[in-house]
Amino acid sequence: MKKLLIVTGELSGSIYGERIARELSPSLKLYGVFHRKVSGVERIYDSKEITAFGLFEVLRKVPRILKAKKLISEFLDREKPEAVLLIDFPGFNLKVAQESKKRGIKVLYFIPPKLWAWGEGRVKKIRELVDRLFVIFPFEVDFYRGFGVEATFIGNPLFDIVKPSLTKEELSKNTGLSEELYCLLPGSRESEISYLLKPLLETSKVFKGNWAIPVASTVDFHRVKLRRDRINPSVKLLPESLRYDLMSNSRLGVIASGTASLEAALLNLPHVVVYRLNPLTYWVARKVVKTKFVSLPNIIAGREVLPELLQDRVEPKEILRALEEVDRKRDEIKEALREEVVNKLKGNCFKRLAEEILEELS
Repeated sequence: MKKLLIVTGELSGSIYGERIARELSPSLKLYGVFHRKVSGVERIYDSKEITAFGLFEVLRKVPRILKAKKLISEFLDREKPEAVLLIDFPGFNLKVAQESKKRGIKVLYFIPPKLWAWGEGRVKKIRELVDRLFVIFPFEVDFYRGFGVEATFIGNPLFDIVKPSLTKEELSKNTGLSEELYCLLPGSRESEISYLLKPLLETSKVFKGNWAIPVASTVDFHRVKLRRDRINPSVKLLPESLRYDLMSNSRLGVIASGTASLEAALLNLPHVVVYRLNPLTYWVARKVVKTKFVSLPNIIAGREVLPELLQDRVEPKEILRALEEVDRKRDEIKEALREEVVNKLKGNCFKRLAEEILEELS
C-alpha cells in the first residue's frame, strides 16, 4: 500500500487533515503531524508543539520546531512515502517540502501560503518545491497562473465543516441562555486570548445582551474563566463543540480575524472583525501584507462588508460603535455575505481533494 505523510500546523489545518484522512485511509497508508490522534493515521508528532502566532511568540518554540523537522526528515528517510500532503502552515511546511524534494518525494500542497497577501517573491519557491497546488479561493487560481504556476480550486473546506446542529430553542435549553444571543470569539491561540479577551469582555458589559464565548480547545479554559470572572461573569463560556450553533443563532458577534470570521460569514452572522498583535509583530506585518483588508470575507468580497478594528482600535468604545453600526445595517450585511462571499465558494472539498491525490499516486 502506498504511503502518504500529512503535515498540519494550526488547529484548523489539523481538522482539515482529519477529514481528508477519513477519505484516504481505505486506500493509502497514512502518517501525520496532527493536533490529536486520528483514526487510520499513525501520528508521528503533535502539531500543537510547533504552532504559535507572531514573530516573537514563535521564537519561544524554536527548539520544538527544530525537533519536529529532525523527526520528519528521519521519517522520510526511513519510510520513504510516495508523497507528502502539506496543509497550510507555510513557515514550517515549506521546509518539509524542501526536505521531501531532496529525497525525490512528491509534494502536494493544500492551502498554500497566502502569497497574494504578503509574499509574491516566494512564488518561485512554490514553483520549485511543489508538484501540485490545491487552493480554496477561486481568485487564487488567477493569482498563481499570473506567475506561471497551475493551481486547482477544489472548493472551500469550511463549506463542508460549518454545519450547526441545534435550533435556537435547543441551544437555549442546553445552555440556559435566552434566545437573543451575541457571541465573542477572541481566537484559538493563547496569544490572541492575551490581546483580545479583555477588550471583548469589557465591550459585552456595555452592549447589553446574552453574550457567550465558545472556548477553543487549544486555549486554557481555566485561564479564560478567571479573566471572565474578573471582568464580566455574566458572559457564558461554552465548549468548542457548540461554536457553530452559537454563531448560527446569534444576532451579532465580535470575532477575531481568521478562520472564525469566514465561518461566521458562512453562517450569515453580521459581526465586527478585531485583531491585535505584539506591536513589533504588527509593524513587521504592515511592511509585508499587501491586501487592503485583513478578514477573509472582505478579501473575498473585494470591499468592506464587515468593519475591521486593528491594534489600538481594539478597545471597548470603538468596538461598541462598530457593533451599533453593524446592528443598524444587519439585513444589508447578511445579504452581502450571502451574495458576495458564500456564493463565490463551493463545497465537497475533501472528497474532491482525495480524488485528486489518489489520481496523483495511481
